[in-house]
Amino acid sequence: MSQLVANFDASSIRWADGSPIGRAFTTSLRRNGFHDDASNHRLTRTGHGLPRWEFRYLGADTRAGPNYTGQDCVTSHYHR
Repeated sequence: MSQLVANFDASSIRWADGSPIGRAFTTSLRRNGFHDDASNHRLTRTGHGLPRWEFRYLGADTRAGPNYTGQDCVTSHYHR
């Protein structure tokens, strides 16, 4: 069985107005079979299947600045 592993920082996911999505997004991830290990910034999912998202991607802000690793990152914006 295949496993997806990704580096993930939930603080870079925002609503359209710039406020943090927080638990709404991570709850949706769990409902779709993902495991979010926030302390290690690791997102995993085992097996196949297409997630069913209730969020619509609006775009990204490239001026977000450095993330927890010190590297430049983007903030992604979503609408429900």
